Amino acid sequence: MGIRAKDQRGFIAILSLLIVATVTMFFALSILMDGVNNATLSLNSIYYEDARINVHSCIEDTLYRLKLEQQFNRNLNYTISPDNACGTVMTWFDPHTISPQVSERLVNVLVTGTSHNFIRKFLYELRVTRYTVNNPDGTYGYANTVDYIAVTEQSS
Repeated sequence: MGIRAKDQRGFIAILSLLIVATVTMFFALSILMDGVNNATLSLNSIYYEDARINVHSCIEDTLYRLKLEQQFNRNLNYTISPDNACGTVMTWFDPHTISPQVSERLVNVLVTGTSHNFIRKFLYELRVTRYTVNNPDGTYGYANTVDYIAVTEQSS
């Protein structure tokens, strides 16, 4: 009652097929997992860069306000979308007079940008120069300029 040769060949064929199918599925699963990991890394890279773009949006708005407003000392917080936000924290230093019509003030602006749990922070060191302007009607106005001194990315 042993295994006949014909049955033995069928058994070897089925066993070989199972081994080849298992190895093939292992390689296919490994390639699929590599693709998923690469897609995740790419998406994280996009979110990381979006956080930097959000920082840039906040500093641009801050610069606009510094140039436009006579006294701008507020911190800003923006929700760009449910997963994207930015904010600024301003630290002003004492002003000093350069001439009777010109004064200068240094400010550090810490800007934080977030995107899907990625956080990037940049410290902008700025110089705000205020020029007093004599208007033709005898009143005084002002004009502000803003200069970058330094920009550094802070570790989160």
